[in-house]
Amino acid sequence: MPNLYAVTIESIKEVHSLPGSWENDALRELLALAEVDDLGDIADADLLDMVLMVLQDLGNQKAGELVLEAVFGDAMRPGVRQNLVADLQEDEPWTDFAEVSQQRGIFVAVCLLQQAFPRRYGTPDALQVIVKVTAQSSAGAPPMQAPQADWLIRLLACGMSEHNIVHRLYADELKAGKFKEADGLIWDCQAVDGDNDNSRTFDLIAAAQLFNSLSPGQAFKASVI
Repeated sequence: MPNLYAVTIESIKEVHSLPGSWENDALRELLALAEVDDLGDIADADLLDMVLMVLQDLGNQKAGELVLEAVFGDAMRPGVRQNLVADLQEDEPWTDFAEVSQQRGIFVAVCLLQQAFPRRYGTPDALQVIVKVTAQSSAGAPPMQAPQADWLIRLLACGMSEHNIVHRLYADELKAGKFKEADGLIWDCQAVDGDNDNSRTFDLIAAAQLFNSLSPGQAFKASVI
């Protein structure tokens, strides 16, 4: 039986990076892939500058392949990485990538490449949505404690235009059953707070095309299995 929720979109804003991406460990791993010597001598404060210098010295093509390798490892074949570099310079290339589970990684890669080659890459944009969810009965509270991506997508879809990409591509998955693409659609999810057992506020980040039919201040009811 579906649970009923009251949902309020408290704010929406553009963001140009994802929390936790390209922190010091990730930058050191990239430098190791580039076979940079004496990594232990590089101070944390100098890591990003060093990475950008290395990428610029490699040139756009080799730098793009290296960044993609750092992001995806063996999950993306070398030939795919090589062919993908040119596409990364297009507007929002992650939206056109067929493998939904890897779209987030494409965004993360462009975030770094844009810093190294600002004339080649546009500023990557995603949308951050702060959403308050209140269960209308105690039965609806448990899914909010550790929200799954499919639950979040189904919840937010109730307030989205029927022309939104979620409704156009995933009409059957929104109803019930497996929704394996959902994990790739929500790029980041943090619980901001919990006013009580039946109410929580979430900080979500996803591609702009996913959230672009939601509006700040929008309130709606959602029925979610």
